[in-house]
Amino acid sequence: MSERRAGFFDYTRAELFKVLHRPYTYLFLAVMLAGEALLAALWASNVTSSNTITFTDGAGILVMGLSMGLYCAIVTGDMVFSDQFKNNTLKNEVSFGLPRGRIYLGKLLAACITAVCLCAVMVVFYLGLCRALLPGDPESNLATLKLVGYCLLVALPLWLGAQALIIALFFLFKSSTLAAIAAVVVFLVLPQVWYLLANLASAFFWQVYGVMLTAPFEQMTGAFDWAFCGRALAIGAGWFIASTAVGLVGFQRREIS
Repeated sequence: MSERRAGFFDYTRAELFKVLHRPYTYLFLAVMLAGEALLAALWASNVTSSNTITFTDGAGILVMGLSMGLYCAIVTGDMVFSDQFKNNTLKNEVSFGLPRGRIYLGKLLAACITAVCLCAVMVVFYLGLCRALLPGDPESNLATLKLVGYCLLVALPLWLGAQALIIALFFLFKSSTLAAIAAVVVFLVLPQVWYLLANLASAFFWQVYGVMLTAPFEQMTGAFDWAFCGRALAIGAGWFIASTAVGLVGFQRREIS
């Protein structure tokens, strides 16, 4: 058991090593940080004696954009999976005798770690810029940071659920492009379809719509609600477990050619 565990973590470290040595990773991070710097600078340029934009206002934009983390998970998943069907590297790993469960779960863990680390860098960078460039008193700034922390707690399990779904799609689809399109359909199109059906049909469709990964982002308010946080955790965990189970079974049964 200890050898299997060691093998799994060695594999995960190898996947993270590859991510850290890909220009793709740093290009994506540079683009995101540049966009954040531009946004913070635009906020700061509008601060005048008659138009006071505070740190709370700048941080509010971050909270409003948390749902974009679902789409960023497509990028972090691609950083790890890296079109392995097309490049035949996945076939090489299987032919080498690596257990398929280790391959799947190792890539999933590497993608989750990559996503969390990149998210932490981007959040800290943006909030730091807003704090440096925008006015605000210590008491309101502290309250804002607490609210941002709460919203991140709501968003994190949803992001991880999305990450598990994307890794499953990359393993199930031979084309990474089709896998990415399928993820966008799940995040963007499917919730709208269920929302339309919910308004036209029965309460059942409202219940299904309520467990979509996008639903908590749309229902998020500025009030602390730990029951809502727990509900988001349950939704994210449900997607994570279900996606991982489907992806594992599909990969175990798949012929790699």
